[in-house]
Amino acid sequence: MQSLPLILRRSSHRRRLRLLVRVLAIVLGLSLLKLLVHQFALEVITVNPLFSALVASTVFLLGFLLNGVLTDFKDSEKLPGELASALEALGLEIRGIPAHHVDAQVAVPLVAVADLTHGILAWVRQHLSTHDLMLLYQHAHGRVVDAAVLLRGESTLQGRLMSEMAAVLRSVNRIETIRETSFVPLVYWLANAGATLLCGGLVLMRSSSIMESVFFLFVIAFLLIFLLNLIGDIDNPFGFSNPDSAEDVSLDVLQAAAVRLQLLAEQATGKQA
Repeated sequence: MQSLPLILRRSSHRRRLRLLVRVLAIVLGLSLLKLLVHQFALEVITVNPLFSALVASTVFLLGFLLNGVLTDFKDSEKLPGELASALEALGLEIRGIPAHHVDAQVAVPLVAVADLTHGILAWVRQHLSTHDLMLLYQHAHGRVVDAAVLLRGESTLQGRLMSEMAAVLRSVNRIETIRETSFVPLVYWLANAGATLLCGGLVLMRSSSIMESVFFLFVIAFLLIFLLNLIGDIDNPFGFSNPDSAEDVSLDVLQAAAVRLQLLAEQATGKQA
């Protein structure tokens, strides 16, 4: 049976291929339109310095957008690791409670933490609603509080348990904010308008050689349209449920933590039984 990370990587490759095919189809359509415009002598634009200014302004807007979304994407790449660290540290600290109090039963809190980890994975992939995830979090928080109560007189350890739960909630809210917020929508509109005008200008541009015109149109339009699609994609690094999303953050570390926490919960349940 194939592992989930391998399946997800193959799915990502297919999505990238679909993105490339979609962009190529649009660019080939523009190239065909250019040939038709040339055939019917509809080329009415002459290249001048103002046209060069349009190219420069469009490139500037795309560079501004790409820089902004890449910064957010790099920050988002850290969130699965931070969630995995907080959840696994929480599970290990709960498992260590019997070292302080031999009779302490920690199976229920460990199962709650493992369930919360699997719930977060399902939520990030948009297979679980935020409301249901919050119910899971509240349940796990209650069981962790029960575990902290077992640490009678160990205020430092109790504080660590609550701190890890707060870190989990903070990361979940950060992911929700990134997923629901678009980077400066007005700049998106300007970039799309600039790219549309530039491609339209290239289609209507008068040139001594039709082959040169088609070549430059193909290259410039491909770069512009591909960049616009890429920027829109990486603006949401958690778009796992979107079939057109080709670039998402890796969840491998969170998936591995979920497996280890499930094993901890099963071991604790076996001992308690």
